[in-house]
Amino acid sequence: MSSYQDGSGPAANYAPNDSRPRSNRTKWVIAGAVGISAMLVYTLTNFSTGRNVKVDNQVELRSSPAMKFEDEKPLKLFDSTNRYVMEDFDAKPTFASFLPAVAGLYGIPVWSFYVNRGQAIASFGFKSKEFPILEYNAANKAYQDTPYVGFRTFLKGTRDGEDFFTEPFSPRNARNLEDDSDQSMLPKRVMFVGPNECEIKETDRVNGLITSVKYIVLPEDTFGALVRRTNITNSGNSPVTFSALDGLAKLEPVGGKLDWSLKNMGRTLEGWMGVYQAGEGTTMPFYRMSTEPGDSAAVKIELAGHYLLSFLDSPDHDAELLPIVYDSEVVFGRDTSLFQADGFKAKSMKDILSNPQYGDARTSSGFAALNEVTLQPGESLSIASFYGKADHIEGVKPIADHVTKAGYVERKFNQARVMIDSLTSSVETNTSSHLFDGTVKQVFLDNSLRGGMPFILGDLDDDAKYSNYDEDERVKVFHAFSRIHGDLERDYNAFFIDDTYFSQGHGNFRDVAQNRRDDVTFTPRIGSFDVQMFLSFIQADAYEPLTVEAVTFTVKDPAVGATIASECTSDTTSATTLTNVLNGGPFRPGQLLALIEQLNIVLKV
Repeated sequence: MSSYQDGSGPAANYAPNDSRPRSNRTKWVIAGAVGISAMLVYTLTNFSTGRNVKVDNQVELRSSPAMKFEDEKPLKLFDSTNRYVMEDFDAKPTFASFLPAVAGLYGIPVWSFYVNRGQAIASFGFKSKEFPILEYNAANKAYQDTPYVGFRTFLKGTRDGEDFFTEPFSPRNARNLEDDSDQSMLPKRVMFVGPNECEIKETDRVNGLITSVKYIVLPEDTFGALVRRTNITNSGNSPVTFSALDGLAKLEPVGGKLDWSLKNMGRTLEGWMGVYQAGEGTTMPFYRMSTEPGDSAAVKIELAGHYLLSFLDSPDHDAELLPIVYDSEVVFGRDTSLFQADGFKAKSMKDILSNPQYGDARTSSGFAALNEVTLQPGESLSIASFYGKADHIEGVKPIADHVTKAGYVERKFNQARVMIDSLTSSVETNTSSHLFDGTVKQVFLDNSLRGGMPFILGDLDDDAKYSNYDEDERVKVFHAFSRIHGDLERDYNAFFIDDTYFSQGHGNFRDVAQNRRDDVTFTPRIGSFDVQMFLSFIQADAYEPLTVEAVTFTVKDPAVGATIASECTSDTTSATTLTNVLNGGPFRPGQLLALIEQLNIVLKV
């Protein structure tokens, strides 16, 4: 009997691959074949050979032999690992897409949308478009605004005695595919699209620099973040010295539901905005409003905030945080269009970092500042940046200490790919056509994100483990990773992605129904669960609900809840608290795990 037939499936062996402590987690034994698939992605060529270059006495950087340019040749549609490749992406007709917002069962998802303009990411945040870090805009506006209000990189330096200032991926230097003249001296830009990542690359022959940027949703950790890694390589034949600003031109604070306010009373909203520091200097900025600007009689003090942590990534050494420039006027001067970095052009990085910044009552930026770096021919450096949310300013430093550990960033980029591959393995297809093989995974991805992927909970013993939903009432089914199909082109849909473990959002009735049609094929142990659920939705007038919410669980017998709490906790206080949680009403797995952490319930399982 195959693993698909007996209900285990390849994804039943999926386990989060990290070493973080799980003392505050309920242990769920998960079975069932699940799958998530993906679009195809580019992995940046690793230029490292082990030589070192010193930068401000902070960290040793990777280097490689000098790059040699050859005459440009058309790239294949897919690379050697069947990842999708788009040449001259910012000169092609517009398109919008998204990262899957799958952070694993024990990860915190971030929604993010990207377009083939600027540095790709058009908006991202937590839960819904109401809680953005970079404001959500419909596709038509995203195509216009992303190159200016999104991620930007500015490089100011010297090579062979000549000064230069450049902005990789700037629309000013984009090629025009309708122009037949020679454009070989304009930067060559390529986009690579994949399962949990998007990458862009620019080759600048004039300045002898190769810049690439890769994004992922952070997988399997106790906090959520969009991770950005910018790699800069000296592709020239002589040393280059430069300073850099790399980051987000507009970074929204935490302050309740913001989407309507940002679009209709954005100037008034700025009165609540501020940038605070989680430590000394400007290495851990914390973006929040003083209070939530809701129209109510009660005033809610805002404690949560968005953070930005950036550092030079190293596989061998713990990193030091880079200073962050959050004052937009320091970067752009009086250019309120954000078209050019006039402030950075006029001042040295040393002057910028030594002068005060202002982040109150204005929309701020978030740029990692790199001062006076020298790269020999072929050498490269990587700036890693984490954009996320913390419930309190005191929560930022532990996150910083965690992400700056040697090799952490590389492990997470690898884990993001391995996780998706593991969840996709149930539909892995190998034919003579890699296009067909990729289509199978892509279709399965669509089904999975629309309908959710079934996970089996409740494998308490062998009897339960070898039973299905219909045979043993202890076997429970929970669909994770689903959401309504909101994106930049479907701007009318109010998507929601719960920022908890076992994340799930609601979906349209029709979408969920049609996209769970193969559940019983890949996860036979769900039995008649889906059939029973949808039959129960039929109303007396023959109508059905518009949306389907995530399943909730309820402990029917309070004595059972007390017994579970007593057996799972290490002290009487934790047992009492967990008993109240379990017997307090319906809950979802992610909500239960979040409460266990928030209420400091100490588990012994």
